[in-house]
Amino acid sequence: MAVLSVPRRLLAWSAPAALALAATVPAAPALAAPADRHPTPAVVGPVDRDLDGDGVPDLVTVGGTAGLGSGVWSATGLTSRRTGVGTGRVHTPADNIGLLGNGVGGTNAPAEFDGAQVVTGRFFGGDRQDFLAYYPGGPAAGNASIIRGAGDGTMLDPNLSGNQMSVFSDQLVDDNGNPPLQVANAYGADGVNPEYPDLISVTGDATNGHRLVYHPNLGMPGGYLFRVALADATPTGGTDWQNWTVASTETATGVAMYLRNAATGDLFLWTGVTLVDNGDGTGSLTHTQYHVASNWNTATTITTISVADLDADGVPDLWAVRPDGTVRAYLVSGLSAGGPATVRATRVQHLL
Repeated sequence: MAVLSVPRRLLAWSAPAALALAATVPAAPALAAPADRHPTPAVVGPVDRDLDGDGVPDLVTVGGTAGLGSGVWSATGLTSRRTGVGTGRVHTPADNIGLLGNGVGGTNAPAEFDGAQVVTGRFFGGDRQDFLAYYPGGPAAGNASIIRGAGDGTMLDPNLSGNQMSVFSDQLVDDNGNPPLQVANAYGADGVNPEYPDLISVTGDATNGHRLVYHPNLGMPGGYLFRVALADATPTGGTDWQNWTVASTETATGVAMYLRNAATGDLFLWTGVTLVDNGDGTGSLTHTQYHVASNWNTATTITTISVADLDADGVPDLWAVRPDGTVRAYLVSGLSAGGPATVRATRVQHLL
């Protein structure tokens, strides 16, 4: 179905889903050491999740929980005086960068982000990290709002023309009308239009089963039209994708994804993630799999899992934010095909 993303005032979520596409559509193709306040970091250049341009990943999480008020909360990464790179710890208190709402809800209030998942990436195709707020449930289920980043760790006003783009549920639902349970940044894993990130989702229902779905971008902000149903099994060989949480990042070696089963505590890492598109709406992912940990935060509620190379060692790490507003970084090293990796936990921090 052809869908055009245009400025917000023309695209409320109640607007008709079928719009004419005004562009030619291309073919779909152990605790860690304490952190120090930071001087200029040694790592420069593009770093995933670096919101303020200092070369260190930053943390973003959604509020509306017991420990964080409504909105989008950002905490910049701390660096070490000794190494000049990230430590996994963050500056606190965090800042609420979602005070002006999502640009669609009409109230211009931080509560418009309640229930959303916020994914960072260069969704407007520029050199800044932008924000995609996706709603898996509620009145806006299946819809998303893309908000332009300011480049300093904050959002531009989403209520001003040009700073917000809507993604409609018809663009993301599967053949049975199911909105994704979650979405993650797939970056340029399909090798096409890498300047505009693709998405990957967990989608399905109890009757038809759940699966990973790839959403290629057509080369423009919000340009998600086609989808590729992926045949990949879960890391443990099953089809119960509804039990897995997916969180992604991009490093110098390509796209990487952590996959977590909350009930079992299994934590896996897929590196070198690349889409194989069969050209008929189906496909699969090539990747290298590592079983990083067993019994990792088993049965623990985590509101946000954020992935980035926090300590610049080339291996993706994790932040885990809990409903009480606390965060802990998990620094991963020693990946091995033969067994668990080394996972070092930093001290718990309160974001407020």
